[in-house]
Amino acid sequence: MRLWWMKTKLRLYRGLLRVQWLLEAVAIYLVLALCKALGPDRASALGAFVATRLGPRIAVSRIARRQIDIVYPGISGEERERILRGVWDNFGRYFTEYAHLRTLWPKDFDPESLGAGSRVEVDPGVAERFLRIRDDGKPAIIFTGHIGNWEVLGAGAAHFELPMAAMFRAPNNPIAEKVLLGIRGAAMGRLIPAGFQAALLAARELESGGHLGMLVDQHFSRGIAVPFMGREAMTATTLAKLARRFKCPVHGAWAERLDGCRFRIHMTEELDFSAEYEMADARAAERAITEKVTAVIEGWVRARPDQWNWLHRRWR
Repeated sequence: MRLWWMKTKLRLYRGLLRVQWLLEAVAIYLVLALCKALGPDRASALGAFVATRLGPRIAVSRIARRQIDIVYPGISGEERERILRGVWDNFGRYFTEYAHLRTLWPKDFDPESLGAGSRVEVDPGVAERFLRIRDDGKPAIIFTGHIGNWEVLGAGAAHFELPMAAMFRAPNNPIAEKVLLGIRGAAMGRLIPAGFQAALLAARELESGGHLGMLVDQHFSRGIAVPFMGREAMTATTLAKLARRFKCPVHGAWAERLDGCRFRIHMTEELDFSAEYEMADARAAERAITEKVTAVIEGWVRARPDQWNWLHRRWR
């Protein structure tokens, strides 16, 4: 009898969970459909309006406030709330801009369409680096963080025919995952879900001469502790392992939000890991590479703390 009751409860729980997943997926689909109809600017403004009014009031904002206070000791409450409001403004816009990933970029990759005042600004030096990566026939890794609108990078790469596989963490809701991946896949091309096969699939991509996009700024319990914003943070070494194995170019890039639904693309020169590639101690080399990559992301966060995802518990 007890076993029967436990099985019944489990079936009931799974049924309710599926209903929850379905309702969440329908809500996401309807919101994105509305955003599509509104156009990018009004959709982005709507996302910011809702997120900045609700976000600071919910529990997850306590994580952000605590982390901001730790990283910036002595910060005033007013400045901390300004950063937090910016985080929610950016996050709300990021979500509603999802509906327009395929249309944010101009048709042609030229100085006039990507110059100052355009929706997506790309300096000549950054454009030159992008074209070199696209056309040199070599594999490469491009890393970014959860800052600005990180999806704009992948959409731009696919739009301008840079073959790139993007590693991502799938949502917990498998139905919502299909909705979001339908948009993401159409705008960004090949996607590699996080999991035990992710490193293998990423290696195959580089081995075939492809390009790999990676988000590398979140907590990873099986990683190593490296300095980030003045504190030690557990960080994945996947990028370092792949870079050492293939000795391929590695660049950092991010899409800074300028105002509303407008962006400026930043891309570093190729990072110099020549010394790390020749080190006999693999663990020491991976640590050195991971520290350099994390330092690049720290520079972005310090430049625009209001656009980084402080809601994620980075230090644990």
